[in-house]
Amino acid sequence: MTTKPTQSTVSLIQKIYEEVHIALWAILVAFVSWFLLFAVPKLPEARARAEAFRANEIVGEQDLFCEKLGMEAKTPGYQKCISSLQEYRARVEQRLADENQL
Repeated sequence: MTTKPTQSTVSLIQKIYEEVHIALWAILVAFVSWFLLFAVPKLPEARARAEAFRANEIVGEQDLFCEKLGMEAKTPGYQKCISSLQEYRARVEQRLADENQL
């Protein structure tokens, strides 16, 4: 035994659906506007901070590695170690970049 919804119930459900639909679109428009006004202009700054942080991490890793090999800072051997590590890192990064292009 099923009951048929009344016209007022159907009308109420349609009105709720339309209100929710409009509210969701309004939220989307507000979010996109906020993102374009506040987040997008800060993206280059965030990228620069991330690159600086990565560069500092790399320098720290290179220092640690060369010190583990028994090379004192500011010696010719230490500078050669750092140069070798930089060359190696550049080759690895180039290899990864080449693989990602495939």
